[in-house]
Amino acid sequence: MNEETHDPTKQIPAYVKVFGLLLVLAVINVAASYLPLGSGNLGVGLLVAGTQAILALGILMHFFSEKKTVHYLMGLAVVFVAVLLVLFLCCYVDQLNSVK
Repeated sequence: MNEETHDPTKQIPAYVKVFGLLLVLAVINVAASYLPLGSGNLGVGLLVAGTQAILALGILMHFFSEKKTVHYLMGLAVVFVAVLLVLFLCCYVDQLNSVK
């Protein structure tokens, strides 16, 4: 079995940068919640949270260095969640229209 030698000290600068970015994005997320954007606050919050999730998943959890099969499976999971979200929204809108 061929295992790569892994030196964790080489990853420390990347981890520190990601930690700093996550802190900055958290501050931006909290600051954006106080802006009078109406329903746009939700979109801004989700955009910032999605960026934080990509940073955490990709760099801290080493997803960017995985094999393509893992990427395809993750993409399939994202598509599945998106389809379920669309189905949920369609049912919700249908329920709202049937009440009137």
